[in-house]
Amino acid sequence: MARFSRSTIDEVNSKSDIVSLIGEYVRLEKRGSEYWGCCPFHNEKTPSFHVVPDRRMYHCFGCGVGGSAISFLMEMEKMSFSEAVQSLAKKYNVQVEYEEGTAVEYKPEDNKKELYKELYTRVAGSFHYCLTSTKEGEIALNYIRSRGVTDEIAEKFLLGYAPADRRWLRKFLKSKSYSDDFLDESGLFSKKYKEISFFSNRLMFPICDKNGKVVAFSGRVLEGDGPKYLNSGDLIQYKKGETLFAFNLAKQSIRQNKAVIICEGNMDVIAYHQAELTWAVAPLGTALTEEQLKMLRPFADTVYLSFDNDAAGIKATRRAILMTRKLDFNVRIVALAGGKDPSEILNTQGKEVLTEYIKNAILDSDFLLSVLSKEYNIGTPEGKARASLEFFQYIDVLPSDIQKESCLEQLCRTYQLKPEAVKADFENRSSVLKNIETTNRQPETGVINREKIKRNAEVRAVLAVVSNTDYFNLMRNSLSADDFEDATARELFISLEECFRDDTSESASILERCSDVSLKNIIAEAVVSGEFSLNTEQAVKDSIRLIKYNSLCRKRERIMNRIRQAASSPDTLDNKKDVDALISEKMSIDNELKQLKDANA
Repeated sequence: MARFSRSTIDEVNSKSDIVSLIGEYVRLEKRGSEYWGCCPFHNEKTPSFHVVPDRRMYHCFGCGVGGSAISFLMEMEKMSFSEAVQSLAKKYNVQVEYEEGTAVEYKPEDNKKELYKELYTRVAGSFHYCLTSTKEGEIALNYIRSRGVTDEIAEKFLLGYAPADRRWLRKFLKSKSYSDDFLDESGLFSKKYKEISFFSNRLMFPICDKNGKVVAFSGRVLEGDGPKYLNSGDLIQYKKGETLFAFNLAKQSIRQNKAVIICEGNMDVIAYHQAELTWAVAPLGTALTEEQLKMLRPFADTVYLSFDNDAAGIKATRRAILMTRKLDFNVRIVALAGGKDPSEILNTQGKEVLTEYIKNAILDSDFLLSVLSKEYNIGTPEGKARASLEFFQYIDVLPSDIQKESCLEQLCRTYQLKPEAVKADFENRSSVLKNIETTNRQPETGVINREKIKRNAEVRAVLAVVSNTDYFNLMRNSLSADDFEDATARELFISLEECFRDDTSESASILERCSDVSLKNIIAEAVVSGEFSLNTEQAVKDSIRLIKYNSLCRKRERIMNRIRQAASSPDTLDNKKDVDALISEKMSIDNELKQLKDANA
């Protein structure tokens, strides 16, 4: 294999703007003629990473790494030496020569990843044209406009529309001289039916690498059946667990703010950017990963978590808090009122209100203590012990002893506990947890004792969906975790929701997300026995109506109690306007109940 000439390597190093290159990954501050920043190769808060432009070199006095522009790119992008040289040669217009003396101009074909990036970028441009300039694309264009997305934002994010004709894309790309073998491996087409496009009749969100090259797609369904979002699988140029939606657009703003907003989905990111909060990103059809957080660490000190306020969103927030704290981020939680998403708040209340939510984001410790106080009955000694033990997991990942001490004090104040008792339990938390679990175990089985699981209507409804996961989209469009009265049914629904967000629908994946052995056994029995294999769709629809009806009845009763309380204690509510709002809400529920009754008649 031909090797690069020494003159090529020297020219690449001499023409590379090492400050600009490293500045794409690290926040650098100028000190005299040199630059300093926090090292991207190890966690630190005090800058020890030193860049000397005149020497075109960098060195970290903390971990000892150093080198040139080529070595930096190799380490940051996990490139080979050849890939790094070629990438920089293209970036800085250097003609590549090999030792044999043959002059070779760099082309995208020299690197398969680059070739597929070129393909995806081209397809994204075609989808964007279909959205903005064709009659067929009006369905998607009208949708994004109904969500308040401006033409400017649609252009910025290169939003597009995949035509309903599933053979169109293959024909289009073949007319541009792409080979069948190349297209077969692109991830744009069905593996079984190679003429059929993977995406059709969907609003398209291009997914870019940090340099703005399109590497994958996420498509939102506009009508008909199918998952709400369809995402590209892992490809040669794309790994979903190592990529963040809109990171290329947010990177500079994240660096300037030293903070990042991590939200749940593509439309949430777009809403934040439209509100000029341009430091928002999102995971891609999967749970937040440590690799994604490591991408952000060189740029940001603080993470704002803006996930949904439902049960699954709260669980995802708790998991993300521990991950971000392990990497020594400061963490704030954005608590949007009323379960509304950023897009709805932006459209109904304006960007100023959305900005206020970010400004008023709460400390992660406050969030956790509040959530745990609802999950456990902290009015009892057992509840306080359980909640405290869970909070200890958070304290364990804090890097500073001062932080740990401060959070233990906060726990004492919030749950009205004596400091000496809390410190004793914290220092012996493993044995305390073991004692609590032993107290609640059945001696003959070793399984954590839970009230025997009752296969009531709610549990059977969710088991039917676990056994036939294609129907979960039908259920989640009508119900949330809060609609379930039964704790087992609620846990199963949350597990289904987590799998849906992780883009997996295997019953085994759902089973592994359940913490109770008895529940796992019931799931396995339901799936293997096939008891829910007949008339499933109608049974699920009937169950959804029943669960929704009962949930609305409970909600109506809570509102009636508040109205009665207001009538007996006029000072309970601020003014008559609040009472009128409750009555209006009750009437709305009455109307929903009537519709459900009529549909069931």
